[in-house]
Amino acid sequence: MLCIIISTTFWFFSALNKSDYVTQIDYPIEVKYNDSLYVALSTLPNNVSLEVAGGGWDLMLRAFGFGMSPLLIELDNPLVDNYRLSSSFRQDIASRLDPVSINFITDDSLIFNLDKRTSIEVELVFDSTQLKLAPNRRITSEILLSPSRIIVSGPQSMLDTIKQPIRISTGEVEFAKSVDQKFSIKDFGSNLVKTNIDEVSVKFEVTEFMRKEIELPIRALNFGGNSKSIIPDRVVVSYETKASETRNIDSLNMILTVDFSRLNQRNGTIPIEITMKPPFIFNPVLSQGVVKLKEND
Repeated sequence: MLCIIISTTFWFFSALNKSDYVTQIDYPIEVKYNDSLYVALSTLPNNVSLEVAGGGWDLMLRAFGFGMSPLLIELDNPLVDNYRLSSSFRQDIASRLDPVSINFITDDSLIFNLDKRTSIEVELVFDSTQLKLAPNRRITSEILLSPSRIIVSGPQSMLDTIKQPIRISTGEVEFAKSVDQKFSIKDFGSNLVKTNIDEVSVKFEVTEFMRKEIELPIRALNFGGNSKSIIPDRVVVSYETKASETRNIDSLNMILTVDFSRLNQRNGTIPIEITMKPPFIFNPVLSQGVVKLKEND
C-alpha cells in the first residue's frame, strides 16, 4: 500500500509538470452599473468560458480560482451599451492568465439585460364585483381605502404593462358584518416590481336587512263626483328594512294613491303610486300594480 501511494504521488507530480494540457475554465467577471438608475431584468453573467492551454500546475491553480482576479466591466449607459464582444476583453483576460494561454473564448459575446428604474403613482379602487356578503346583507356606506394611491417602482418596461387603477379584492371571504381591516396589494408577477406599502386599509359598513309585509289602503285622487270606485281598495306592500329597525311602519306615513287623470281608457285601469314612504323602508313591492274601476250602486 505504501509503494502504491508513493508511486501514485510521483505520477501525479510528474503529470503536473507537463506543459501541453488543454482544458476549459470559467474566468470571473464583475459587472458594475448605477443601480439607482437601472435594474437588471435577469441575472447578469458572472463569468466567461474559456478554452486554455498550459502547464499542469498553472491550470490546476486556475481551476481552483487562484490568480484570477475578476475582470471589471463598467456600464455607463446599459440601455445602449448592453453587450460586449469577446474580442473586446480577450487581451485583458490573457494578461491576467499568463503563462496560461487562451485558445478561444466559448461565448461570442456577453449580453446585459437591464432597464431603466422608475416609479409611478397609481390609484387604488375596491373591486366590489368580487365582494361576497352573507345572505340578506348589504353595503350601507361608502367604501373607503387608505391610502387611495400608492407608489410602484421597478423596470420601466414592466410598469408600462400595469393596468390602472389597481383593484383591491377581498378574495373568497364572506362578510356578515362591517369591515375595517387590511388587505394585501396584488402581486405583479415579478419581485422586481415593488410598492411603497404592502397592505391597504378597507372600511365599509355591512347591514343585515329583512323583508316584511303590510296591507295598506289606496287613496283615490281627482275622482270628484265620479260614481266609480276602485277594485281593490287595499294592497299588500312587501318591503325591506334593517334587521335592527324597531319602528313599526304603521307609526309613520306610507301613502298609496291612484289618480283618475291617469286612467287607461282601453282597459279601465289606473296605476298605483307610492307617493310617500318612511326613510327606513327600501325596495317596496306592491302585490299588484294597478286597480280597476267599478260602478257604484
